[in-house]
Amino acid sequence: MMTRQTVAVIVSLLFAFGSAYAQSDSVVVEGRVVNSKGIPMSNVTVLAKHGQSPIVTRVDGVFSLKVPAAGDSIAFSKEGLSKFCDFFRYNYNGVVILDAGTSSWMPYGQYVEMMKGTAQQYYNAGLKFLEGETGAEPDYKKAFMCFTRAANMEYAPAIYQLGFMFDEGLGVSQNHTSAAIWYQKAQRNVKALCRLGEMYAEGIGVERDYQKAANYYHEAAYEGDTITSVRRLDDLLQQGLAKRELLQEHKVFDVVETNASFPGGNQACYAWLSSHMRYPREAQEKAIQGRVTVQFVVDKDGSIADVKVLRSPDPLLSKEAERLILNMPKWQPASQNGKTVRSRFNLTVVFKLG
Repeated sequence: MMTRQTVAVIVSLLFAFGSAYAQSDSVVVEGRVVNSKGIPMSNVTVLAKHGQSPIVTRVDGVFSLKVPAAGDSIAFSKEGLSKFCDFFRYNYNGVVILDAGTSSWMPYGQYVEMMKGTAQQYYNAGLKFLEGETGAEPDYKKAFMCFTRAANMEYAPAIYQLGFMFDEGLGVSQNHTSAAIWYQKAQRNVKALCRLGEMYAEGIGVERDYQKAANYYHEAAYEGDTITSVRRLDDLLQQGLAKRELLQEHKVFDVVETNASFPGGNQACYAWLSSHMRYPREAQEKAIQGRVTVQFVVDKDGSIADVKVLRSPDPLLSKEAERLILNMPKWQPASQNGKTVRSRFNLTVVFKLG
Protein backbone atom coordinates (compact mmCIF):
# COMPACT_ATOMS: atom_id res chain seq x y z
CA MET A 1 0.00 0.00 0.00
CA MET A 2 1.39 3.37 -0.95
CA THR A 3 1.93 5.89 1.83
CA ARG A 4 0.83 9.49 1.58
CA GLN A 5 4.49 10.50 1.42
CA THR A 6 5.08 8.15 -1.52
CA VAL A 7 2.07 9.48 -3.35
CA ALA A 8 2.68 13.15 -2.73
CA VAL A 9 4.53 14.94 -5.47
CA ILE A 10 5.21 18.57 -6.12
CA VAL A 11 5.20 19.67 -9.69
CA SER A 12 6.81 22.95 -10.55
CA LEU A 13 5.39 24.44 -13.71
CA LEU A 14 7.45 27.16 -15.35
CA PHE A 15 5.77 28.71 -18.31
CA ALA A 16 7.49 30.19 -21.32
CA PHE A 17 5.25 32.16 -23.67
CA GLY A 18 6.17 34.45 -26.56
CA SER A 19 9.22 32.74 -28.01
CA ALA A 20 8.03 29.47 -26.47
CA TYR A 21 5.17 29.17 -28.92
CA ALA A 22 5.84 26.23 -31.19
CA GLN A 23 2.95 27.28 -33.36
CA SER A 24 0.08 29.77 -33.17
CA ASP A 25 -2.22 27.43 -31.23
CA SER A 26 0.25 25.69 -28.93
CA VAL A 27 2.79 26.52 -26.25
CA VAL A 28 5.65 24.61 -24.65
CA VAL A 29 5.25 24.09 -20.91
CA GLU A 30 8.38 23.32 -18.92
CA GLY A 31 8.50 22.18 -15.31
CA ARG A 32 10.05 19.95 -12.71
CA VAL A 33 8.54 17.05 -10.76
CA VAL A 34 9.83 16.42 -7.24
CA ASN A 35 8.62 14.34 -4.31
CA SER A 36 7.16 15.64 -1.06
CA LYS A 37 10.67 16.27 0.28
CA GLY A 38 11.57 18.40 -2.74
CA ILE A 39 13.84 15.80 -4.36
CA PRO A 40 13.44 15.65 -8.18
CA MET A 41 11.71 12.55 -9.54
CA SER A 42 12.88 10.92 -12.77
CA ASN A 43 10.82 8.73 -15.13
CA VAL A 44 7.50 10.32 -14.20
CA THR A 45 5.11 10.05 -17.18
CA VAL A 46 3.72 13.46 -18.23
CA LEU A 47 0.77 13.67 -20.61
CA ALA A 48 -1.58 16.46 -21.72
CA LYS A 49 -5.15 15.53 -22.69
CA HIS A 50 -4.84 17.25 -26.05
CA GLY A 51 -1.07 17.75 -26.31
CA GLN A 52 1.84 15.80 -27.75
CA SER A 53 2.69 12.17 -27.02
CA PRO A 54 3.55 11.39 -23.38
CA ILE A 55 7.07 12.12 -22.20
CA VAL A 56 8.96 11.23 -19.03
CA THR A 57 10.89 13.48 -16.68
CA ARG A 58 14.68 13.56 -16.85
CA VAL A 59 17.01 12.60 -14.03
CA ASP A 60 16.63 16.14 -12.63
CA GLY A 61 12.82 15.88 -12.73
CA VAL A 62 12.48 18.35 -15.62
CA PHE A 63 9.95 17.94 -18.41
CA SER A 64 9.00 19.95 -21.51
CA LEU A 65 5.58 19.41 -23.09
CA LYS A 66 3.66 21.04 -25.94
CA VAL A 67 0.04 21.83 -25.04
CA PRO A 68 -2.76 23.97 -26.53
CA ALA A 69 -2.16 27.67 -25.93
CA ALA A 70 -5.64 28.02 -24.45
CA GLY A 71 -4.69 25.68 -21.61
CA ASP A 72 -5.03 21.98 -20.96
CA SER A 73 -4.92 19.44 -18.14
CA ILE A 74 -1.69 17.55 -17.55
CA ALA A 75 -1.49 14.06 -16.05
CA PHE A 76 1.46 12.88 -13.96
CA SER A 77 1.85 9.20 -13.17
CA LYS A 78 4.39 6.96 -11.48
CA GLU A 79 4.09 3.89 -9.27
CA GLY A 80 0.31 3.90 -9.23
CA LEU A 81 -0.21 7.66 -8.92
CA SER A 82 -2.28 9.09 -11.75
CA LYS A 83 -3.86 12.51 -11.48
CA PHE A 84 -4.78 15.38 -13.78
CA CYS A 85 -3.88 18.93 -12.82
CA ASP A 86 -5.87 21.86 -14.22
CA PHE A 87 -4.20 24.61 -12.18
CA PHE A 88 -2.00 26.15 -14.86
CA ARG A 89 -4.96 27.42 -16.82
CA TYR A 90 -5.23 30.09 -14.15
CA ASN A 91 -1.77 30.53 -12.57
CA TYR A 92 1.70 31.04 -14.01
CA ASN A 93 5.21 30.40 -12.68
CA GLY A 94 3.82 28.23 -9.91
CA VAL A 95 4.18 24.93 -8.12
CA VAL A 96 1.43 22.39 -7.76
CA ILE A 97 1.41 20.11 -4.74
CA LEU A 98 -0.31 16.86 -5.65
CA ASP A 99 -1.31 14.14 -3.23
CA ALA A 100 -3.90 11.41 -3.01
CA GLY A 101 -6.50 13.96 -1.89
CA THR A 102 -6.66 17.50 -3.19
CA SER A 103 -4.26 19.70 -5.13
CA SER A 104 -2.89 23.05 -4.00
CA TRP A 105 -0.75 25.76 -5.57
CA MET A 106 2.14 28.00 -4.54
CA PRO A 107 4.34 30.45 -6.50
CA TYR A 108 7.52 28.92 -7.86
CA GLY A 109 9.66 31.45 -6.00
CA GLN A 110 7.97 30.42 -2.75
CA TYR A 111 8.83 26.79 -3.49
CA VAL A 112 12.48 27.69 -4.05
CA GLU A 113 12.47 29.69 -0.80
CA MET A 114 10.86 26.76 1.02
CA MET A 115 13.59 24.39 -0.20
CA LYS A 116 16.47 26.78 0.50
CA GLY A 117 17.29 25.19 3.86
CA THR A 118 17.39 21.68 2.43
CA ALA A 119 19.42 22.85 -0.56
CA GLN A 120 21.92 24.58 1.71
CA GLN A 121 22.34 21.39 3.75
CA TYR A 122 23.20 19.44 0.60
CA TYR A 123 25.54 22.26 -0.48
CA ASN A 124 27.37 22.31 2.87
CA ALA A 125 27.71 18.53 2.78
CA GLY A 126 29.10 18.82 -0.75
CA LEU A 127 31.72 21.32 0.41
CA LYS A 128 32.85 18.94 3.16
CA PHE A 129 33.20 16.07 0.70
CA LEU A 130 34.98 18.37 -1.77
CA GLU A 131 37.50 19.60 0.79
CA GLY A 132 37.81 16.31 2.67
CA GLU A 133 37.19 15.80 6.37
CA THR A 134 40.11 16.20 8.79
CA GLY A 135 42.69 13.58 7.86
CA ALA A 136 40.55 12.19 5.05
CA GLU A 137 40.83 12.46 1.28
CA PRO A 138 38.19 14.41 -0.70
CA ASP A 139 35.27 12.34 -1.94
CA TYR A 140 34.49 14.01 -5.26
CA LYS A 141 31.69 11.64 -6.25
CA LYS A 142 29.72 12.32 -3.08
CA ALA A 143 30.42 16.04 -3.43
CA PHE A 144 29.09 15.98 -6.98
CA MET A 145 25.93 14.15 -5.88
CA CYS A 146 25.28 16.67 -3.09
CA PHE A 147 25.85 19.69 -5.34
CA THR A 148 23.58 18.16 -8.00
CA ARG A 149 20.72 17.78 -5.52
CA ALA A 150 21.16 21.34 -4.28
CA ALA A 151 21.40 22.64 -7.86
CA ASN A 152 18.14 20.90 -8.73
CA MET A 153 16.56 23.06 -6.01
CA GLU A 154 17.88 26.16 -7.83
CA TYR A 155 20.64 26.83 -5.26
CA ALA A 156 23.06 29.07 -7.15
CA PRO A 157 26.26 28.37 -5.13
CA ALA A 158 25.85 24.65 -5.85
CA ILE A 159 25.33 25.35 -9.54
CA TYR A 160 28.68 27.17 -9.60
CA GLN A 161 30.39 24.26 -7.85
CA LEU A 162 29.15 21.83 -10.51
CA GLY A 163 30.70 24.08 -13.15
CA PHE A 164 33.94 24.15 -11.16
CA MET A 165 34.05 20.35 -10.86
CA PHE A 166 33.58 19.89 -14.61
CA ASP A 167 36.15 22.63 -15.22
CA GLU A 168 38.77 20.90 -13.05
CA GLY A 169 37.76 17.29 -13.70
CA LEU A 170 36.99 16.57 -10.05
CA GLY A 171 34.94 13.39 -9.71
CA VAL A 172 33.83 13.67 -13.34
CA SER A 173 35.59 13.70 -16.68
CA GLN A 174 36.96 17.16 -17.37
CA ASN A 175 34.56 18.88 -19.74
CA HIS A 176 34.92 22.62 -20.27
CA THR A 177 31.76 22.80 -22.40
CA SER A 178 29.68 21.36 -19.55
CA ALA A 179 31.47 23.70 -17.15
CA ALA A 180 30.45 26.71 -19.24
CA ILE A 181 26.83 25.55 -19.28
CA TRP A 182 26.73 25.29 -15.48
CA TYR A 183 28.53 28.62 -15.04
CA GLN A 184 25.90 30.28 -17.23
CA LYS A 185 23.19 28.94 -14.91
CA ALA A 186 24.91 30.25 -11.77
CA GLN A 187 22.72 33.40 -11.53
CA ARG A 188 25.32 36.16 -11.61
CA ASN A 189 27.88 34.38 -9.43
CA VAL A 190 30.98 36.61 -9.69
CA LYS A 191 33.44 33.70 -9.92
CA ALA A 192 31.34 32.09 -12.66
CA LEU A 193 31.15 35.35 -14.62
CA CYS A 194 34.91 35.91 -14.44
CA ARG A 195 35.62 32.34 -15.51
CA LEU A 196 33.18 32.66 -18.43
CA GLY A 197 35.07 35.79 -19.46
CA GLU A 198 38.31 33.79 -19.51
CA MET A 199 36.73 30.90 -21.38
CA TYR A 200 35.35 33.11 -24.17
CA ALA A 201 38.55 35.15 -24.36
CA GLU A 202 40.71 32.04 -24.75
CA GLY A 203 38.24 29.70 -26.49
CA ILE A 204 38.12 27.16 -23.66
CA GLY A 205 35.09 24.89 -24.04
CA VAL A 206 33.34 27.54 -26.14
CA GLU A 207 34.03 29.31 -29.40
CA ARG A 208 36.35 32.28 -28.86
CA ASP A 209 34.31 35.46 -28.71
CA TYR A 210 36.03 38.57 -27.32
CA GLN A 211 32.81 40.57 -27.16
CA LYS A 212 31.10 37.91 -25.05
CA ALA A 213 34.19 37.78 -22.86
CA ALA A 214 33.98 41.54 -22.40
CA ASN A 215 30.27 41.29 -21.59
CA TYR A 216 30.91 38.71 -18.87
CA TYR A 217 33.74 40.78 -17.39
CA HIS A 218 31.46 43.82 -17.49
CA GLU A 219 28.71 41.91 -15.67
CA ALA A 220 31.20 40.59 -13.09
CA ALA A 221 32.28 44.16 -12.40
CA TYR A 222 28.64 45.16 -11.94
CA GLU A 223 28.19 42.29 -9.47
CA GLY A 224 31.11 43.47 -7.35
CA ASP A 225 34.40 42.22 -8.81
CA THR A 226 36.04 45.58 -9.48
CA ILE A 227 39.67 44.43 -9.76
CA THR A 228 40.21 41.34 -11.93
CA SER A 229 37.24 41.81 -14.24
CA VAL A 230 37.78 45.54 -14.76
CA ARG A 231 41.45 45.04 -15.64
CA ARG A 232 40.69 42.28 -18.14
CA LEU A 233 37.79 44.23 -19.61
CA ASP A 234 40.01 47.28 -20.12
CA ASP A 235 42.63 45.09 -21.84
CA LEU A 236 40.06 43.82 -24.35
CA LEU A 237 38.74 47.32 -25.03
CA GLN A 238 42.19 48.90 -25.42
CA GLN A 239 43.28 46.17 -27.83
CA GLY A 240 40.17 46.79 -29.92
CA LEU A 241 38.97 43.22 -29.42
CA ALA A 242 35.61 44.36 -28.00
CA LYS A 243 33.47 47.45 -28.40
CA ARG A 244 32.41 49.50 -25.41
CA GLU A 245 29.04 50.42 -26.92
CA LEU A 246 28.07 46.74 -27.14
CA LEU A 247 28.48 46.40 -23.38
CA GLN A 248 25.13 48.17 -23.11
CA GLU A 249 23.56 44.76 -23.67
CA HIS A 250 24.32 43.96 -20.02
CA LYS A 251 23.80 47.40 -18.54
CA VAL A 252 20.98 48.03 -16.08
CA PHE A 253 19.18 51.21 -17.14
CA ASP A 254 17.68 53.61 -14.61
CA VAL A 255 16.04 55.74 -17.31
CA VAL A 256 14.56 54.18 -20.46
CA GLU A 257 12.36 55.19 -23.35
CA THR A 258 9.72 52.55 -22.53
CA ASN A 259 9.43 51.40 -18.93
CA ALA A 260 9.07 47.80 -17.88
CA SER A 261 5.47 46.92 -17.04
CA PHE A 262 3.46 44.28 -15.25
CA PRO A 263 1.26 42.13 -17.53
CA GLY A 264 -2.01 44.05 -17.82
CA GLY A 265 -0.64 47.32 -16.47
CA ASN A 266 -0.56 49.08 -13.09
CA GLN A 267 -4.08 48.13 -12.03
CA ALA A 268 -3.39 44.46 -12.73
CA CYS A 269 -0.13 44.76 -10.80
CA TYR A 270 -1.77 46.10 -7.64
CA ALA A 271 -4.62 43.62 -7.96
CA TRP A 272 -2.05 40.82 -8.11
CA LEU A 273 -0.23 42.17 -5.04
CA SER A 274 -3.50 42.42 -3.12
CA SER A 275 -4.67 38.90 -4.00
CA HIS A 276 -1.32 37.27 -3.22
CA MET A 277 -0.44 39.21 -0.05
CA ARG A 278 -0.11 37.27 3.18
CA TYR A 279 -0.29 39.95 5.86
CA PRO A 280 2.10 38.84 8.64
CA ARG A 281 0.11 37.73 11.70
CA GLU A 282 2.52 39.44 14.09
CA ALA A 283 2.19 42.68 12.15
CA GLN A 284 -1.60 42.44 12.39
CA GLU A 285 -1.46 41.83 16.13
CA LYS A 286 0.81 44.86 16.57
CA ALA A 287 -1.31 46.97 14.17
CA ILE A 288 1.70 47.58 11.91
CA GLN A 289 0.84 49.03 8.53
CA GLY A 290 2.28 51.39 5.94
CA ARG A 291 4.09 51.56 2.61
CA VAL A 292 7.12 49.48 1.62
CA THR A 293 9.17 50.80 -1.30
CA VAL A 294 11.00 48.01 -3.12
CA GLN A 295 13.62 48.34 -5.84
CA PHE A 296 14.33 45.50 -8.27
CA VAL A 297 15.71 44.75 -11.72
CA VAL A 298 13.48 43.59 -14.57
CA ASP A 299 15.72 41.46 -16.76
CA LYS A 300 15.53 41.26 -20.54
CA ASP A 301 13.38 38.13 -20.31
CA GLY A 302 10.99 39.85 -17.87
CA SER A 303 12.20 37.96 -14.79
CA ILE A 304 12.73 39.75 -11.47
CA ALA A 305 16.15 40.01 -9.81
CA ASP A 306 18.16 42.02 -7.26
CA VAL A 307 15.24 42.85 -4.96
CA LYS A 308 16.03 45.49 -2.31
CA VAL A 309 13.78 47.23 0.22
CA LEU A 310 14.48 50.98 0.18
CA ARG A 311 11.94 52.17 2.78
CA SER A 312 9.71 50.27 5.18
CA PRO A 313 7.91 50.85 8.48
CA ASP A 314 8.85 47.42 9.82
CA PRO A 315 11.00 44.35 8.95
CA LEU A 316 7.90 42.13 9.03
CA LEU A 317 6.36 44.07 6.17
CA SER A 318 9.73 44.22 4.37
CA LYS A 319 10.00 40.44 4.30
CA GLU A 320 6.49 40.00 2.91
CA ALA A 321 7.04 42.71 0.28
CA GLU A 322 10.23 40.98 -0.88
CA ARG A 323 8.42 37.66 -1.10
CA LEU A 324 5.65 39.21 -3.19
CA ILE A 325 8.03 40.82 -5.67
CA LEU A 326 10.12 37.67 -6.09
CA ASN A 327 7.02 35.61 -6.82
CA MET A 328 5.57 37.93 -9.46
CA PRO A 329 4.96 36.60 -12.98
CA LYS A 330 7.34 37.81 -15.66
CA TRP A 331 7.03 41.47 -16.66
CA GLN A 332 7.15 43.09 -20.06
CA PRO A 333 10.79 44.28 -20.13
CA ALA A 334 11.87 47.86 -20.81
CA SER A 335 13.19 49.03 -24.17
CA GLN A 336 15.79 51.58 -25.23
CA ASN A 337 16.52 52.57 -28.82
CA GLY A 338 14.20 49.81 -29.99
CA LYS A 339 16.05 47.11 -28.03
CA THR A 340 14.98 45.14 -24.95
CA VAL A 341 17.13 46.10 -21.96
CA ARG A 342 17.54 45.39 -18.26
CA SER A 343 16.05 48.14 -16.12
CA ARG A 344 15.75 49.15 -12.49
CA PHE A 345 12.23 49.64 -11.14
CA ASN A 346 10.77 50.98 -7.88
CA LEU A 347 7.40 49.75 -6.62
CA THR A 348 5.42 50.59 -3.49
CA VAL A 349 3.57 47.81 -1.68
CA VAL A 350 0.79 49.12 0.56
CA PHE A 351 -0.08 47.29 3.79
CA LYS A 352 -3.32 48.52 5.33
CA LEU A 353 -5.44 47.07 8.11
CA GLY A 354 -9.20 47.40 8.32
